[in-house]
Amino acid sequence: MQAQRARFVDGAKKRGIAEKKAGPIFDLMEHFAGYGFPKAHSTAYAFLAYQTAYLKANYPWHFTAALLTIEAQNTDKLALYLAECRERGVPVLPPDINESQLPFTVEPNRGVRFGLTAIKNVGEGAIESLLDVRKKQGRITSLAKLCEDLDLRLVNKRVFESLAKSGAFDSLARGTPYADLPSLAFRPRLLAAVDAVVDYGARVQRDRNEGQAQLFGSFDGGEADQIESGAAMRLPEVPPWSEAEQLAFEKETLGLYFSGHPVDRFTASLKEFGAKTIGELATTPASPAVDKSWTPAGPRPIEADTSLGGIVAAVRPLKTRKGDRMAVFTLEDSQGNVEVVVFPDAFQRCGQLVETGTLVLVRGRVERDDETVRMLAADVSPLDTVRERLAREVAIHLRKPADRTTFEALGAIFARHRGDRRVSFEVEAGEAPHRLRVTVDVTAQIRVTPSSALVAEVERVVGAGAVELR
Repeated sequence: MQAQRARFVDGAKKRGIAEKKAGPIFDLMEHFAGYGFPKAHSTAYAFLAYQTAYLKANYPWHFTAALLTIEAQNTDKLALYLAECRERGVPVLPPDINESQLPFTVEPNRGVRFGLTAIKNVGEGAIESLLDVRKKQGRITSLAKLCEDLDLRLVNKRVFESLAKSGAFDSLARGTPYADLPSLAFRPRLLAAVDAVVDYGARVQRDRNEGQAQLFGSFDGGEADQIESGAAMRLPEVPPWSEAEQLAFEKETLGLYFSGHPVDRFTASLKEFGAKTIGELATTPASPAVDKSWTPAGPRPIEADTSLGGIVAAVRPLKTRKGDRMAVFTLEDSQGNVEVVVFPDAFQRCGQLVETGTLVLVRGRVERDDETVRMLAADVSPLDTVRERLAREVAIHLRKPADRTTFEALGAIFARHRGDRRVSFEVEAGEAPHRLRVTVDVTAQIRVTPSSALVAEVERVVGAGAVELR
């Protein structure tokens, strides 16, 4: 640039422009060159922007498939764009070993199919091998048939586990005795069968390579035959997952919750409680400015006027200049996420709840600027306390009349959980079709505080599912 400066100044002087004026003019040009848009540059950007907007408006499914494929390895952006798909009404179909390709693809009249490339721990080589088997066999009907032709050097146990946890193997249940099983029960069975079917596939491929064809059919009596034989699946019986476990596995393998969200089961209670969703924060006015004055006891507490329920997605621990602990965390629900700031006073009371994966109810104030919205937390509490706060009565269902010992045990439990909510018993008596249900209100001297601990203790005495918070 110095050489160009000398040439510019010399040329200017030859044309009658003073050096004192030519120097500042070149300085302006040099500054503009740092990041300047000539007309050609601006025109190219405008043209590309128009093309992109046209595709997004007129071919939203194809645009979405391309965008999701580009960001497949960026979990944060993938979750952001999938949330936008929900907002814009673009259906996103789950990963499927029989339907998905390596990238995200468009299935006419159905939606955008999740690409296998976005499943964690599943490399491109493993995906290509899976697709080759699909070309050869047609629809994949079982893990055993898949392993007979799969390149097991590329597709190891970890790949199978990720595919099972993500739900990509769910379509294998079709046409089998497991077709009516919910994914909560089917996926853990597939996961339990992985070791046996991989061993079976390795034996079949080894014998094929050595020319030892099975003249009399499949292996007889082997471990894999007890799991699967050809297309007929016989999977180990293992306990089903809970909904929370399935969602956690989806988060682990896809980077996001796909079949639901951990907060979904609290939706009705949160609405009744008056809590907002994160999506509703966009239209929620900011709270009045925080009063930063001090009281004799210290900074004035934050006055809560908004409640949010969600799961802690990420935490950033911090310390003030005085060394007091505080935190900033990301709260997520099915509609998005928001930053929550927990100052030292609130952190001292509820910091133990600010851990990744914890379901919490945050009460605080909304703060916004031109680009962002965040919450200043006054209180953080377990999300399952919402139902307890709303409950006015603890109803206990008894399938048959209880004996004295049962009532004495319940009395001891009530004494440990004294509170202000009434207790009632619903007792079923007689046989169908003349069965009677009798409701008995307990004396006003016995009142309890609803909690998960109370429910657990009572159900240990009278049976699982016998307690209802009303």
